[in-house]
Amino acid sequence: MNKTTNIDELRKKFEDKNVIELKDIDAFYREKEPSIPKTTVNWRVYALVQGGMLQRVGKGLYRFGKTELFVPEITHRIKSVSQLINKQFPFINYCQWELSYVNHFSQHLINFNILFVDVEKDALDSVYYALKEQHSKVMLISNLYGDLSDFNNTIFVRPLISDSPVQKVKNCYVATLEKMLVDIATDKGLIFFQGNEVYTIIDNASEKYTINQNTMLRYAGRKNKRGEIEAILKTINRQ
Repeated sequence: MNKTTNIDELRKKFEDKNVIELKDIDAFYREKEPSIPKTTVNWRVYALVQGGMLQRVGKGLYRFGKTELFVPEITHRIKSVSQLINKQFPFINYCQWELSYVNHFSQHLINFNILFVDVEKDALDSVYYALKEQHSKVMLISNLYGDLSDFNNTIFVRPLISDSPVQKVKNCYVATLEKMLVDIATDKGLIFFQGNEVYTIIDNASEKYTINQNTMLRYAGRKNKRGEIEAILKTINRQ
């Protein structure tokens, strides 16, 4: 496959680029094979992805390296909340993520933790009261005041944005890395991560794991924050 795909030359050509566009890969192959069919280029890219030499990070966007998906740790608290929701509200959409996950990527580690439970708006109050019966520290995000760090080990119940990127892990619905990064970059309650730190977080996350930038932008658009995420990704992609 190496002879067909010229992976060594491809690496040398684009070693200084964080993200490679499909059109650039296409142009690379056409330098030596001007009449190469587009389907052949697509097959070579597919082979490189399957072989762990390229990872797809968006529509027509690639990086060198093997695809690595972020699968969050399912803590006892996440499992407990999932069991409650799955039993009492089996037909609603929801997802969870813990703020401590950010320590995988941030430069400045946090020594407190928050569990975010995002549920459909119509079920917000019902889930909130059900959780309060089993957990001592539960709040609606609308009641947040002051600094989030003052609410260590609190469960915050929030409205779920429609079409949020969610994954199922051990029968628990949890946020994907794309959702977490967009929330960190745009939510008012997480302002202490924003500014220069959010660039570090997203860049480090991209180095460790495969992130679909189109998924990030789509979700950011649902929050009316697409422009902010586009600006961050453009800066990171240029590095």
